Amino acid sequence: SASVEGGRTSPAPPTITDVMSLIRSLTLFSIFCWLFHSTFCSEERDLVVITVATNETDGYHRYMRSLNVYGLNVKVLGLGLPWEGGDVKNYAGGGQKVLMLREELAKYKDEPNTVIMFTDSYDVIFTAGKSVILEKFDNLDARVVFGAEDFCWPNQNLATQYPRVSFGYKYLNSGGFIGYASEVHKIVSSQDISNLDDDQLYYTQIFLDKNLREKYKIKLDTQANIFQNLNGQLGDVSLKFEDHDVKIINTVYQSTPVVIHGNGLSKIQLNSLGNYLAKSWTHDDGCLSCRENSRDLKKLPREEYPRVLIAVFVAKPMPFLEEMLAKVASLNYPKDKLDLLVYNLAEMHEDLVNTWVAEQNSAGYRSTKVISADDNMKEWHARNLALELCLKNSCDALFSVDGDVHLDNADTLALLLEHNRPILGAAVIREGQAWSTFWGAINEDGFYARSIDYMDIVHNSRR
Repeated sequence: SASVEGGRTSPAPPTITDVMSLIRSLTLFSIFCWLFHSTFCSEERDLVVITVATNETDGYHRYMRSLNVYGLNVKVLGLGLPWEGGDVKNYAGGGQKVLMLREELAKYKDEPNTVIMFTDSYDVIFTAGKSVILEKFDNLDARVVFGAEDFCWPNQNLATQYPRVSFGYKYLNSGGFIGYASEVHKIVSSQDISNLDDDQLYYTQIFLDKNLREKYKIKLDTQANIFQNLNGQLGDVSLKFEDHDVKIINTVYQSTPVVIHGNGLSKIQLNSLGNYLAKSWTHDDGCLSCRENSRDLKKLPREEYPRVLIAVFVAKPMPFLEEMLAKVASLNYPKDKLDLLVYNLAEMHEDLVNTWVAEQNSAGYRSTKVISADDNMKEWHARNLALELCLKNSCDALFSVDGDVHLDNADTLALLLEHNRPILGAAVIREGQAWSTFWGAINEDGFYARSIDYMDIVHNSRR
């Protein structure tokens, strides 16, 4: 209500009835949020992502990148500490993760509006941010949700004790779970566990106890609404290309999981999917991740250029070898930042190679070394020697070039270094054929297999 005074409209003071009405509304809203974890209230909650990683592996960096893409912060436990949780790749183990999480969650146990999400790191990729994750969590109507899979690991004898699932994955997977801090803290603190005990078995035993399951209101994400475990389920998923992102769709349950876990034997397939997920590659923008972390050498002082060992391998007679060597010598890169190693197994090239190396001795290289046919060194020994020499010289990169490769661009070495990647290899095709020097996948025996994107890459319709 309002009153008019001096030509102006001013609000009337609230009555007792107005105040009581407001209190009732706020109380009902709070009860609604508490009972149903409504998405309307999700912004009031904190989402704390926690992981355990003792080393910064390539998988770890991929994991961190996906979190950054979707604006998620993460608390990393154990970085730089020795791993004492056993060989979890091949055997049961991982109890150290539970113990680390137990200690960390003591900070959050009394925070009613804090949601904890724990995931593995080396084999996990996120594909969405806080609001999507909390909405999916709310829709499952639980206080704690674990990922699910089709394998009862690590104890198959427990399979019969699981609750019946009419449609969905039946067995708990501890590589990802989400829940309110108070319940998660109680779960990780409720039983004894050692570093070498199995973390998945620890959570499984709690879940299979009906009283504890109901006490903590634990559910499994049986239809992969949040967590998609890939081991044994690769046939269930496909990539969905959107304008500016790529998601994974579970075509069996028509869900869009947001935490993709390459558990068990599916880690190689996660590498392939990871080329696209978390805005790594899109139809509109191409390879976004390819442009990340690059560096412009032109902006570096000469003394800060990377030191490189160039290793040339002539393992058999080569046509146009003189021209090939001339192009190596013409690389547009400071010679005082280069070491040179030449391996020649072809006797007919001895004079040519020795003369060329002698010329390079005065070109300003930090060092030059030649291994001739008379040294009778096997090729694989020479390639190993190149690595050893690179490490001995404290080089930043090894540039390996075979004798039948012609570097027609004098800036080749500089351009490769600007990509700033751990390893770069050439992608060469035979025009008009499906033959190439790369493959996108490997089979169970570790041999070449054709990936789903192989032909697109060969035909240069996808980079």
